[in-house]
Amino acid sequence: MLWILIVAQFLLAAVLVLSARWSPLPVVTLMIAAPGIGLAVWAWAKVGWRKIRIHPAATEQTELLTDGPYAIVRHPMYAGLLWFTAALLLTPLVWWRVVSWVALLVVLYAKSAHEEQSMRERFDGYQAYQNRVGRLFPVRR
Repeated sequence: MLWILIVAQFLLAAVLVLSARWSPLPVVTLMIAAPGIGLAVWAWAKVGWRKIRIHPAATEQTELLTDGPYAIVRHPMYAGLLWFTAALLLTPLVWWRVVSWVALLVVLYAKSAHEEQSMRERFDGYQAYQNRVGRLFPVRR
């Protein structure tokens, strides 16, 4: 099941990126996308450029990060990807691309649910972290 989510994530993101109109360069769209790109890159840097994993299960090497972008949202790479691809919906805005983005949202939500279960099992403090920080959007409870 998890590998299906991983493959779906990459396929849906690729569909949205590759179906965008890149010529002429969509400057306004990229300006709207920039915060999402920045959030994802910041999270990647926080995890470590070589420590990134695509599988959502926690391992012995997994660290609980709660600062930097992880103080804003629990899954900043997923949130950044959603922001970036949502901005790309403008180039062009057609129904099947919107459906693809909604499917990506559902996939990332399901993937984050698996990751969260794994993190709760691995880290005693994860539940408190969940209570403080929103899952895919920076909404505090």
